[in-house]
Amino acid sequence: DVPYWGVDENNIAYIRISRFSKNTATDFRKALIELNKLDIDGLVIDLRSNSGGLLSNAISMLDKIISRGLVLLETKGRLKRSNKKFSSRSAPIIDESIPIAVLINKSSASASEIFSGVLQDYDRAVIIGQKSFGKGLVQSMFNLNDTTTLKITTAKYYIPSGRLIQKQDY
Repeated sequence: DVPYWGVDENNIAYIRISRFSKNTATDFRKALIELNKLDIDGLVIDLRSNSGGLLSNAISMLDKIISRGLVLLETKGRLKRSNKKFSSRSAPIIDESIPIAVLINKSSASASEIFSGVLQDYDRAVIIGQKSFGKGLVQSMFNLNDTTTLKITTAKYYIPSGRLIQKQDY
């Protein structure tokens, strides 16, 4: 899910992330550590056509870029148990003076939008590309019987500025 990372002749690092799945955060951390050893002058993170995936991996990846102790994401729902805050817990792997650009397009959704939105809110990255998909709902699955599952929206995702990821016309 992190199929490529490397550095060009101008010392600009590039990391492609195709989706947020089980090993994405581990691979992203490995890429950042390797690239950081090369004395990079900038970083491009490519999230184009990344439809999202596991929120836990997006949060873990942000934890490698955003300063410790900052709120990364908040979920708000009707029930108190749906309200959660996710904060960064460790020091960034790459120096905070290194500029970051995140590439997105209309197929970048969910965890991709959270990842890029948080970096934008903390002025840690500039976002380049098209308007993203706009999927910012927390959905919970409830088994009704052996063959039927009900998926219900139980909360919404909010990035640090208080912006809702979900598009208005949903």
